[in-house]
Amino acid sequence: MTRKPQQRSVATRARVLQAARELTHRHGLEQVTAESVAVEAGVAKGTVFAHFGDMDGLLSHVLLDRLNALHSTQEEEAASAEMPADPVGNLLRRIMAFIAVITDSPTILRLFLDNIGVTKPNCAAEFVETLGALDADLASYLGTWQADEAVRPALRQDRSPAELVDGLIAFMIHGAILLKSHQLTDRAALEARLRRHVEAYLLAC
Repeated sequence: MTRKPQQRSVATRARVLQAARELTHRHGLEQVTAESVAVEAGVAKGTVFAHFGDMDGLLSHVLLDRLNALHSTQEEEAASAEMPADPVGNLLRRIMAFIAVITDSPTILRLFLDNIGVTKPNCAAEFVETLGALDADLASYLGTWQADEAVRPALRQDRSPAELVDGLIAFMIHGAILLKSHQLTDRAALEARLRRHVEAYLLAC
């Protein structure tokens, strides 16, 4: 029995997206073209554009995959229900992981800014949903830290976790800009700078 046209279309779209994922993993995003994706997926070049509009549309889905992977990792950590021995260090690891995703290449950073509405008039709904989930992950982490009096160093109590997340987002975006503008080229130096900012911002006096 042959599959219905809609089922074939969904399967083709999934195959094209998987080809893009694999090629970006092997060669880096900047080296991926519509032609290479079409060959990898076993489809015509026009099929790539028919499903994703253009390469920005396709690569935006690759970026979204990476952001969703961060969310999945943080959900798994939250399931342990234990605060790490170094809560600041754990938070910095999350921040640097996010920065690593959105600064992987100039194209990735541009697509991130496009999809969150910084450089284009509208936000992409999928990005709003995923970034909202990442914000909720951070708020949950900070809420657990704030509520546990035994955790050291202690988190400030005068702001809600949601309010504190707003500041952390600003740190992340600023860190990404520092890297991509070459004001800082050493990620270890960036992490050290962000640690000082995070400690000054988050820790109880």
